Amino acid sequence: MKLSIRIDSEEDPLSPFSSGVIEKFESILEEELPLLCQWMGENCTEEIEFSMSFLDRSDMANLNKQYRGLDEPTDVLSFPLWHEGGMCFSALQPFGAIPLGDIVICREEAEREHASMSSLEALCLVMAHGFMHLLGWDHDTPEKEKLMWERQELLKLKLLNAAEAVKEAKAEKVARAEKAEKKAF
Repeated sequence: MKLSIRIDSEEDPLSPFSSGVIEKFESILEEELPLLCQWMGENCTEEIEFSMSFLDRSDMANLNKQYRGLDEPTDVLSFPLWHEGGMCFSALQPFGAIPLGDIVICREEAEREHASMSSLEALCLVMAHGFMHLLGWDHDTPEKEKLMWERQELLKLKLLNAAEAVKEAKAEKVARAEKAEKKAF
């Protein structure tokens, strides 16, 4: 099964993730789908996608007020397309890519709400949280919350490790290029 993440704007100045990081995230989330998403079953198509957008605090507050009635920004909102009221749609017809829905992230709010974490870790956490909501996970009871938080933490760590590996590889590449440039002179 192929999972694709579509960043709504390639030039999104609020997006903290490079294309290399997004590719790693896609790979990790593909691996996690069977564990996180039993409702898809055998009827699932070969391709699944979701979109991810980044908003500033003001735009996120407006969206949060519109959809949740809360007049304040939040770190992440998810808009799943395949389940409603805790019930997943069972009639998944094989057609192209199944759009799971949308994840909207406010980087400033994620960093504020999760101040004990690095910015990258906070973003990986809210991405994991949003992704799990797209797959029908919820935290509306203590039991569900415990399960979701445990799985979410594992997914966050996988995403964080992948993002840090890409970041380190880029830093090494820049260092090698600078070293080669110094040798040239």
